[in-house]
Formats: sequence, C-alpha cells, structure tokens
Amino acid sequence: TSRRRLDSSVPSPPDASRRDSEIMLRPALRRALQTRHKSAQASVVGALPEYTEVSTLKNGLRVATERVPAECETVTLGVWIDAGSRYEAASNNGAAHFLEHIAFKGTQRRTQRQLEVAIEDMGAHLNAYTSREQTVYYAKLFRKDVDVGMEILGDILQNSLLDSGAVDRERDVILREMEEVNKQHEELILDLCGAASETLSTMIRHRRASP
Repeated sequence: TSRRRLDSSVPSPPDASRRDSEIMLRPALRRALQTRHKSAQASVVGALPEYTEVSTLKNGLRVATERVPAECETVTLGVWIDAGSRYEAASNNGAAHFLEHIAFKGTQRRTQRQLEVAIEDMGAHLNAYTSREQTVYYAKLFRKDVDVGMEILGDILQNSLLDSGAVDRERDVILREMEEVNKQHEELILDLCGAASETLSTMIRHRRASP
C-alpha cells in the first residue's frame, strides 16, 4: 500500500479526528453533498451505520454520505476507484500505484506549487493510497471549503499532466518504497499470502475450464 500526501502547516481544530464528518464521494457531486434530505434516488443501506446514506446519481455514480449527530466544522471528501492491483495484468502491474504517485505533480490548471499552496491556504490535508482493491484520493478540510476541495480533487483526477520527468523521478521513489515495504515482515507476509491466494484461484478456474 502506498500513501502520498500534501499536509498543511495549519493545525487541525481540537478533537477534529473524533468529530470529523466522513463523506465519501465520486467526482462532480456538489449537488449530492449539499442535499441533506432523502431524494427519490436515495436508498438507505441497512448494513451501514445509522447516519450513512447511499445515493445514485443520474450518471450512475454512487455517493456514500456519512455524518455524525454533532455539529462539525470539518469534512472528508474521497474518491474510491475500483482500480487496485488485483485488476492488473503482468504487463501493467503497478500502474495504479504509479498513477497515484504522480497525481500531485501538477495539472493542466495548476502547477505542483500552486496545488500545494491551495491546500495550505485552506489548512487542509490531501492524500492518496493504493490497495489490492482500490485507488483512493481524499482531502480533509473545513466544511466551508468543500466546493474548493471537490474542485481540486476533480482537477487532479481528470487533468493530471503525467509529465515524463515526473514519471522518471517517481520510478526511483517507488523502487525505494518497495524496498522499505519488503523490510516490514508483516506487510511482506500479507503480500505473499495474497499472491498465493490469487495464484490458487487462477489454477482452480483454469482446471474447471479444462475439457
């Protein structure tokens, strides 16, 4: 698992981690965020926490909105993309991890420096990580800055430059990161177990498909 982040030097408000309002979003969901009541499209999933609501937009994107009963000044916006390592073939293995690394290197609208300043000016936190199942980009910020935070996430996801120089620089970063992960036995064991499980599943599928 990889994590990249842009942290603000501005401290979070007291007890922000406990009072944080977690809101998981897909791009271009400003209207869904502002809608507090249950719409005709919304359906409450019984297995989820009491204050979690799942809605589906007209374009098919799902929005999970989770709130706490207390009044909060902070929110978390996130985009969960089903593009983890398990969906990659040998020819493109590591692509999701690589894209996550270079996502914060600038967009068509913002340089890397402008992106960092925008996050710092809001006192926000921008981060991303990859897993076997998903690639995730998220931001923690004050609720008054929700619109700006969503615009920045959308800009990163849709307009990243993918500069060749950044690709070359991040290749070395990723290789060093992999070396460090391999030194952590707990992480390494999980990776090896996952690889063995996927190999076994592939063997079973192939055997069942054989005449």
